[in-house]
Amino acid sequence: MSTLVFYLRPARRKARVAATAEALALLEDLQPTAPVGGPLSEQGGLFWIEMPTDRLAAAVERLPRLGYTDAVDLLVSVDASSPPVPGHEVSQALEMPERLTRWRRKLHRLIRVYQEDVTDLREAAVDRRLFILEMPNGEARPVRGYRGDGGSLSRRGLPVYDARLLVNLAGAGAGAGMILLDPFAGTGGIVIEALASGATVLSLDIDPRLRQGLAALGATHYVGDASKLPFAAQSIDAVATEPPYDENVLPMLNLALGEMNRVLKLGGRVAMLCSAKQRADLCAQSARLGLEQYLDQPINRKGLDTALCAWRKVAP
Repeated sequence: MSTLVFYLRPARRKARVAATAEALALLEDLQPTAPVGGPLSEQGGLFWIEMPTDRLAAAVERLPRLGYTDAVDLLVSVDASSPPVPGHEVSQALEMPERLTRWRRKLHRLIRVYQEDVTDLREAAVDRRLFILEMPNGEARPVRGYRGDGGSLSRRGLPVYDARLLVNLAGAGAGAGMILLDPFAGTGGIVIEALASGATVLSLDIDPRLRQGLAALGATHYVGDASKLPFAAQSIDAVATEPPYDENVLPMLNLALGEMNRVLKLGGRVAMLCSAKQRADLCAQSARLGLEQYLDQPINRKGLDTALCAWRKVAP
């Protein structure tokens, strides 16, 4: 077995539970486990994943899809005759100096196998993107950094790392062959990340002004109401979404969660970033629907209290 050390990004340092769940979901088919302890525990802001050594190469290929982790180290005993591939090769490419730590009474090397490219992340941010917005006269106009019209139902500025996390939690992070739905698509942050993972993406939003912009991203887009999804029962593999945070939409959100459950295949997952004030009602509704909840964590987004919730559809 090999041990990977995952370092949380500073903005989500308190979201260790969510970050661990994300990593386990992204690497699920590679037999990962999350031990409760590991090296460097005194530092905080990190967690550990163990997996069979022969799965490391596949794992490293997926690490750039992570949202809440910005760096990963491979732990290698100094007594090892040679470091497991791909750790040594990746460490050389990243030009990291040798770092040592003692764990379980043995000396180990920390080999950097993933380091986030900050420039690429910044360029992908919502305020850097062009979005095609449909004007009242029907004209299509590219708008840079569009975040909505400021109304209570228009919260659309989802950071890249939150979008990636939701895609991963929904089980579509390594999503070749997966069908993912975002029923509150907004300006398409989740759509972009799901497409980048290899998933087939369906997007839906009630605002017709967004249809050209969302269609241009490459998903199959629908203008419609999330509480009345235009999809067949058990036709969707995964749902990842950020609904409007306004408390007045809660009755609609409860109906929408029921629709997500209806269209989801058995074993499929829903990952949602909602308002902290919506959380309790949505969790209660999920229990009534028979969804199995596997994540419920508060997230403070620069003073805004939200919650990450994720559910799995299980047999009744």
